[in-house]
Amino acid sequence: MTYKETLEAAVGANTFRLDPCLSIEGKATEGISLAFAELRRKLPASLYKSFKSSIIRSSFLIELTNPTAATDSTKYQVRWVEILKTENDVRYATYEQCLAICEKIVTRINGLDESNLQILEDYCNNSIFNFELPIDYIRRDANPFHVAENMDVFITPAIVRCTKVRRLIKDPKYNPKADIFKIIISKKIKVKAYQTDRAQTGNHQTNREKRWESHPENFQFAFRRDCNDVEASLILQVCMFEGVDHDLVSMLQKNGLLSDPYNKYKCPITGDVLNYSEFENEILHPDHGRSSFQVGHLEPLKATGGHEASNIGWISDDGNRIQGSLSMDEVKDLLMRIYRNRPELRLDYTMKAEDNDNCVEVFKVRGD
Repeated sequence: MTYKETLEAAVGANTFRLDPCLSIEGKATEGISLAFAELRRKLPASLYKSFKSSIIRSSFLIELTNPTAATDSTKYQVRWVEILKTENDVRYATYEQCLAICEKIVTRINGLDESNLQILEDYCNNSIFNFELPIDYIRRDANPFHVAENMDVFITPAIVRCTKVRRLIKDPKYNPKADIFKIIISKKIKVKAYQTDRAQTGNHQTNREKRWESHPENFQFAFRRDCNDVEASLILQVCMFEGVDHDLVSMLQKNGLLSDPYNKYKCPITGDVLNYSEFENEILHPDHGRSSFQVGHLEPLKATGGHEASNIGWISDDGNRIQGSLSMDEVKDLLMRIYRNRPELRLDYTMKAEDNDNCVEVFKVRGD
């Protein structure tokens, strides 16, 4: 069986397994075999397998989704699958193009210095997905898209920060709430940071695809490195909620991940400070279908807001109801219109404020 046939058999099986696809040496090009042999000498056996799995996964395979399916499941396909070819989808690639990607990525990793290789090892050891290395596209507008010239290994400040945050936040030696944060990442952050929302209309229908594997013209597309940055930002925002463990905050400050001092995190819509104890209670005792803590884009993706760290954050349930699909400017205009049109609300607020001031004066006179 050729290596191409091995990959096609793996995606055609009832249950996908990557292990049969790892026997690439001697079946692909001589350059790939030599490059993987060199990588094997650089890494421990278990880490070598993880690296190899991630490289093969990123080079040859894609997870396509059925946006009309009742579940959020995805199905692995080879990049030369017929549906991508017949639809002239830029994500299509020939087997030979995938071989070129694979050889480039392995060679690129082999050429890293010790410090950058260590970053990749930490990234891999603290991954939240199977087959995860920061292998990403260079340009969104490239055509053809899935080719060696448009792919690389990215070790950017965002990747370094994400790797550092993951390593520290999930380690109980550094974070007394490590078990809770693992649930937060798994249940709350992972989907929002990395996967598309369901869209059953429009030119590019999608449902829980990896954002960097969705069609690059889809407004939900994002580079893997930007998704990593979003993940790190959402974790650190939680660490700025009111009532977060002091030792956790101090640890993050010492590692340069939180400023000292820092402002408590507020809902960007209502301005309310978000409370960690309430958040943790919701994580541990979820009420199906309801949540007081949402993750949202400040500028909606459809309105050209990007899926990037500066445009995403935790929003209270009140803030989420107010914003809906509005941009931040539209939210501001709405609130200002309500303020202008409802003078009784201003009067009621003023009277309450005066009552509070009077209470303070009474306390002062009594000496309480």
